[in-house]
Amino acid sequence: MSSELTLTILLAGLITFLLRWLPFRYQGDERKPLPPTLQKVLLAIGPAAIAALLTVSLVPMVSTSPLGTKGLGACAALLSIALYKRYFGGIALPTLLGALVFGVAHYFFKF
Repeated sequence: MSSELTLTILLAGLITFLLRWLPFRYQGDERKPLPPTLQKVLLAIGPAAIAALLTVSLVPMVSTSPLGTKGLGACAALLSIALYKRYFGGIALPTLLGALVFGVAHYFFKF
């Protein structure tokens, strides 16, 4: 294994550990609330992770068939996520709805 790959793996592990450990570290002391900037960062981690996973999953699919049937299924899923999120809020249910819409589109339109 190259030293660059080893360093990348170690840095990714350290950052992942810190993202999971820091909220518990600060939450233990109720007299000292989290700084507002850290609160905003921690609130953004979930949606950012979902967006990153979605991007990594959809880019290869859409790039091979730009706005063909694959692109339309992805657009329908993203539109359903955006509409559900806007009117009802939440993170998990819009994500599940998007996966369901994409799966149904994929099943019926065979792309």
